[in-house]
Amino acid sequence: MTRATYLQTLKNGLFIFVESYQQQKILEVDERISSFMGQGKTEEEALQAIGNVEDYLSVIYQENHITYPISSPKKSFLITSYEQLFKTIRHVIDVMSHNSSKANAKILLDILILLGLTCIIKIPFILVRDLGDNMLDFFANPLMLNIWHLVVEVFYLVVAVTFFLNVFKKWFQNLKIHK
Repeated sequence: MTRATYLQTLKNGLFIFVESYQQQKILEVDERISSFMGQGKTEEEALQAIGNVEDYLSVIYQENHITYPISSPKKSFLITSYEQLFKTIRHVIDVMSHNSSKANAKILLDILILLGLTCIIKIPFILVRDLGDNMLDFFANPLMLNIWHLVVEVFYLVVAVTFFLNVFKKWFQNLKIHK
């Protein structure tokens, strides 16, 4: 977690308080982070020294005699997956904005390789489609052939999108800035 993310999460957790109180608490935490970093710690070490945002929010709520809402609403699998995907995309864009052109070329080459692998997955689906065509030619019904093609294409689409998104997240979520 970065300093900005930590502070934004803290601000989001303090939404029930007056804006001036929110800013006061955020400035206190920001100053604590700065003092830890002034002692030679990295940003990540400073955030670990301060502690978890949820724990810090719980302390603030207790100081103000308010019950802290412990559980947040559960998100569905799809929403969580898409949030992770967009977080990864934002990370890739951020890294690419700070990278050299050579490092960006490598990232683009990796994306092209991933697209190529996704296209190669189509080969078994083509074989299955053709096998089904040969078996359905016996009936000589074009509607059945069209339905068969649709089923195979939809199934390929689901597999290809799932493959691409999962590999994209794995490959690109830990990109580092190379200058």
